[in-house]
Amino acid sequence: MSDEQPPDAEVADDPVPDDPLAHDDTATSAEDPSSGNNLTPIARWWATPLNRVLAITAAVLVVVAALVGALRGGTDPVADDVADDQTPAGSESDAIGGTTAVTLPPPEPSGPIPVDIWTPYWTLADHLGDPTRLATQLSSVREASPFWFAAPNTASDPTADVVVDRYADPSRAAKFIAAIDESTAVVVPSILDLLPAGTMANILADDDLRAAHIDAIIRFADAYDVDGIDIDYEQFAFADDRSTWPTTAENWVMFLTELDAVLAADNRTLSVSIPAVYDPATTGGDRGYWVYEHGTIAGIVDNVRIMAYDYSTSAPGPIAPLDWVRTAAAGVMSEVPPAYRDRIVLGIPAYGYNWVVSTAGTCADDAPARTSVNAATIDDLIERRGGVAAYDPLSAEWVYEYTLAVGGDDGVDAVSCLQTRRVHWVDAEGVAARVNVAREFGFGGVALWAHGYDDDEVWSALIDTASAPLAPG
Repeated sequence: MSDEQPPDAEVADDPVPDDPLAHDDTATSAEDPSSGNNLTPIARWWATPLNRVLAITAAVLVVVAALVGALRGGTDPVADDVADDQTPAGSESDAIGGTTAVTLPPPEPSGPIPVDIWTPYWTLADHLGDPTRLATQLSSVREASPFWFAAPNTASDPTADVVVDRYADPSRAAKFIAAIDESTAVVVPSILDLLPAGTMANILADDDLRAAHIDAIIRFADAYDVDGIDIDYEQFAFADDRSTWPTTAENWVMFLTELDAVLAADNRTLSVSIPAVYDPATTGGDRGYWVYEHGTIAGIVDNVRIMAYDYSTSAPGPIAPLDWVRTAAAGVMSEVPPAYRDRIVLGIPAYGYNWVVSTAGTCADDAPARTSVNAATIDDLIERRGGVAAYDPLSAEWVYEYTLAVGGDDGVDAVSCLQTRRVHWVDAEGVAARVNVAREFGFGGVALWAHGYDDDEVWSALIDTASAPLAPG
């Protein structure tokens, strides 16, 4: 779910889009009729009824254009459209990714929106340790997705079942799912594609293997008596070669269509968790992860969760800079027809990464490299290491730097090196800002990655911002 690679972490946060409008300002002249009289050329032209109609129409259009310009502050209408951040991507009939874009209206802001959660197995002990808090949280959740299941390799064994992560404690897992059942939330487990590159694409391309794969998912849904399924197949984006995407896209749509039909017959829902697609005019031609056919599948599944995070993974940087989140939101909504936009859910991060930015001395091979942090653990780190964190309003994230002496902590080994480390993470302020982006772009909900990474402030920011009246402007 996290730690996927962004399409291009070097893309500017505020790229200048190409002019979305193409105007032909060349006037078309009416043909001068040959009347044979002694009128001047202008008089002869005016004497023709058609020309008089054209001239009067043109004059009216000039007056209307002037009035519109005055109402808009006297600015150039083309420049206004270029600067308008709400201009939907793909609003012209241009070829994108082998298809022709369809004219779509800009998104309308959302009212209060529901909250979904992904809950990984490694947070279960904390949740179950405070059942009152867990029950209170689940009362504010629409879909809860247990996050410890993986897709079976039906290519090697057509009868294989959905895999349960071996590190997920069965007792804790059962208690957590029971807690969901006792709440108003519904159980929608996530199924991950952890298979080798190309394997899932091959399964979906084969009619028999695809059918066997769907059968395995249905057996799983029946065994756990779940309310729905969340398909989180990220290998297409982050492991498979892009040359396979056109074929995979077709088979992916077919797979979801067939799976949804069976689930719907059992009164179960289907969600997908996928990375974003972008407006190529704002990303230098990069459409992002179009293999998932965002616009098409929005008309098939019940919810499309957009994982708008992990912008920086291999090098220090923001987790989900706000401008980039807006780019992702605009790109997705530009491809989804208005009738299905309330099915789009924005993934909200409540975590961060702790990177090494420089080293003095020679560190041992087992010296800590990049590690993860979250809102529930960051205060302890700062208290132990000292220093002050700073909030960056542009990215809507916090940044913290400190020095770590590696070795010698036990009082026996000598210090081998000094690491300067930098932490970027999303806290309550950033969660609220991203929920507001979801509502601004008309998303139908938000999903927290991950339930258990939050503290009380983050949870309150998530729920309160999703349910509060949207601020004007």
